[in-house]
Amino acid sequence: MRIAFDFDGVIADDEAEAVFKGDNLEKFHEYEDKNSNIPHKPGPLADLFKKLSFLQKLEERERERDTNYKPIIRTAIVTARNAPAHERVITTLEDWGVSANESFFLGGMVKNRILSRLKPHMFFDDQISHLESEAGDIPMVHIPFGIANS
Repeated sequence: MRIAFDFDGVIADDEAEAVFKGDNLEKFHEYEDKNSNIPHKPGPLADLFKKLSFLQKLEERERERDTNYKPIIRTAIVTARNAPAHERVITTLEDWGVSANESFFLGGMVKNRILSRLKPHMFFDDQISHLESEAGDIPMVHIPFGIANS
């Protein structure tokens, strides 16, 4: 099962997104650079992400025990962030003791380009505009949280 998540307003709170929406991209990058060593607070799906990460750790242990075991859960973060704002994502995940199999820092590139290749069984995002699949075959879930939904 492949599950993809946006970061801000989904896994993490929307503190940084509020800076972006209130100011601009330059101020967002300054803010995130200044706070790169401070983990984000959890967002609405942080608990789900943490539980999936725990299950993945169990799968890793099973794969170490049995080399024929094939993990069934894969997670991805697909976010509009890019360098240097990606550092705070990494800080947050490390602080929480979790990880994703794949992380895509798109720098504003259309998420559908990655999602159409990743083909997640489910994608969670807080912005409706990111929940469009040209192929129409990716289940996408709107998370009505925070400033993106004000």
